[in-house]
Amino acid sequence: MNRPASGGNRRPRAAPYPLPLPEGARAAFGALDRGYPQNPGLIFDRYVPDWYGQPVLKKQGLQMVVEAARKADARLLEAWNRRWEGIVKDARGLIFSLKTAWRLVAGLGRKGPLEAGFTFHRYGFPVLPGSAIKGVARAWALTEIARKLPSYDLRDLARLLSADGKPDSAARKAFEEWYSQQSDDVRQLAMAFRAIFGTTAAAGRTVFFDAIPARLPVLEIDVMNPHYPQYYGGSEAPAGWQSPTPVYFLTVRAQTEFRFAVGWRRGMAEPSIQLLDQAVEWARTGLTEIGMGAKTAAGYGYFERI
Repeated sequence: MNRPASGGNRRPRAAPYPLPLPEGARAAFGALDRGYPQNPGLIFDRYVPDWYGQPVLKKQGLQMVVEAARKADARLLEAWNRRWEGIVKDARGLIFSLKTAWRLVAGLGRKGPLEAGFTFHRYGFPVLPGSAIKGVARAWALTEIARKLPSYDLRDLARLLSADGKPDSAARKAFEEWYSQQSDDVRQLAMAFRAIFGTTAAAGRTVFFDAIPARLPVLEIDVMNPHYPQYYGGSEAPAGWQSPTPVYFLTVRAQTEFRFAVGWRRGMAEPSIQLLDQAVEWARTGLTEIGMGAKTAAGYGYFERI
């Protein structure tokens, strides 16, 4: 007969359910502390404590994520890097590395239990989405082309370079008229832009892969301190009697190395090393000059060449 555990009327812990796994796998699974998850991303999304609007409790929840990241499995990250390299190689892509110049905030605007978001891969490591990297590369490409023109609005230039359609369409005619008036240098960049990023009628020929950490990254807690919370909430005018409300959020430590890659889209013609080189250069320069992620105006999210 099972007896209650001492110190109260708590029920005894039931015997673990026998897992239908090989003996070695069962032993490895049993060696883990199953009382709490070890994946920082899982803790951040599902297991942080209720903080009830209290900044101190929220900070404690973020600290749990930071501690889990310090104990992350380096062998898992190494295996992920090898798998990532294989996928890039299969896409006949080019790999380059950069390190964060200062702290990096990825996914701050995502929904989550701690109000301020963060982008984790399912393995529990920070990841930079390829779609965001492509956006940075495209923004810098537009800037580079615009600098070679007497004057141009970036939004108009983006629409012009991405326009496509039937030969007699207004968009196509506008592009051809603009194209015929440009220098050889601008023409070459314009055609590279359309080939790399695509148009309204066709996908780009390149693929921007998610960027992953080269080694175990260190996470750090940072804070925003709005001095006029009622004013920012739209309920009152800014006044000295309003108390600051600290907002804690996660960042990646400065000098963290990330690996980036640009590959060739399947089903396209033979890869052009010139286009891949151009895509890499636009991505690399964009990441160092305009940065990515949240709070770039405050210095976050910029990278340095290695």
